[in-house]
Amino acid sequence: MTSRVWTADIDEHLTEAGHSGYHLRQDSHYTARVIHDGDDPQQHLELYAQLLQDLGYKTTVEQPTDIRPLRLRVTHT
Repeated sequence: MTSRVWTADIDEHLTEAGHSGYHLRQDSHYTARVIHDGDDPQQHLELYAQLLQDLGYKTTVEQPTDIRPLRLRVTHT
């Protein structure tokens, strides 16, 4: 069963690890997305993904589209 994902929890984890320059979007009760606003978003999203995976989250880097930036999809299983 999938567990709820809270952007506040993700923000806390990323902040405690010293990360900044990102913003979070709550897309549903079970999915959040992280978007890096600064330079080299791919590298930063990969760092965020590793940290969140170590905490039990499932992460997927989603490629940019015409209207959406490169982003990290976060769920909990």
